[in-house]
Amino acid sequence: MLSLRQLSASNPQDIDALLLLFEQASDYFHIIEDRPPEYNDAYLTLTELPLLKGIEDKRCMGFYLDHLLVGCIDMIRGYPETHIAYLGLILFSENYQRQGLGKKGVEYATQMSKSWGCTMLRLAVIETNQLAFSFWQRQGFKEIYRKSLLQYTGQAIVMERHI
Repeated sequence: MLSLRQLSASNPQDIDALLLLFEQASDYFHIIEDRPPEYNDAYLTLTELPLLKGIEDKRCMGFYLDHLLVGCIDMIRGYPETHIAYLGLILFSENYQRQGLGKKGVEYATQMSKSWGCTMLRLAVIETNQLAFSFWQRQGFKEIYRKSLLQYTGQAIVMERHI
């Protein structure tokens, strides 16, 4: 049974578990940044915030199957505008991809966004990650613009949908 638990940078076990998850989904890092995952990726996922946002606006949740971290979701409330929830990441271990867990992640993101009073869900996908881009399109997200970010292998395609 799939369960959720909030992850915290103050818990070294959460950082280690998230790094292990990233290593089990290393294709993602190679596709979007042409490098393997690193410890700092896990730490930043748990701590990084946009300007003017506090830790109370962030949710980084782990998806667990029998005490094993198999996926994560990172969200920011009210970013970049108060009515928008920003979905920074949904990622599952490669062994658990294409099993419907991504849809469960989107359902969770939608419910969390609604609980925050948001009416839109926004994300960015790197254009070299075509499987993810197709997934987001199937979930009803529409491209709104593209922007270049130096660390990525392609442009960031910013997408959103009403919730």
